[in-house]
Amino acid sequence: MKITRKNEMKITLVIMVFIMTMIVTFASVAMNVGFNESFLLKWIKAWGFSFIIALPVVMIIMPIIKRTISKFIVD
Repeated sequence: MKITRKNEMKITLVIMVFIMTMIVTFASVAMNVGFNESFLLKWIKAWGFSFIIALPVVMIIMPIIKRTISKFIVD
């Protein structure tokens, strides 16, 4: 499967948000709940909720950050 340059950033962001929310919620649930019988279910719920919130936020904010940073880049 080929990915166009147009979709490269979107796919990269989805993968990044997927991995980051997974790691952060794992650490957070492990710290707050511990590794017990309810850990897996609580982690999956926390991860799903975090992913649903983080993905649109990143999709909105990343282009703004990119545009802002590009103003300071010198060729």
